[in-house]
Amino acid sequence: MNETGYKKITKDDVDFPAYCYFFIKRLIRYSKCVVRPDEKLEIEITTPDHPYCYDAFELIVRTMERKGISTRIPAFKREKREGREDMLHYKFTLKKLVNCDDLPF
Repeated sequence: MNETGYKKITKDDVDFPAYCYFFIKRLIRYSKCVVRPDEKLEIEITTPDHPYCYDAFELIVRTMERKGISTRIPAFKREKREGREDMLHYKFTLKKLVNCDDLPF
């Protein structure tokens, strides 16, 4: 922890397979709505149980690319809730990758 009380969350601090599965499962479900490469879909995933973990999001982005969907490491915001757990809101933009094998030339 540094002087601000922030501790960077790494893959050793979370249940890494379950963490990745939580996001990948939802992203795949939403990615079925993206049909054409010129379409973009912005989605928000809200959870109190998954702190921001760069290591996991790096793997999630690569996994989605292998499935033909482009996304970036998400932006997030923390919603402080008095007397209850903080909620984290992750914002993803999904876009279908162009399959070069489908091009007519």
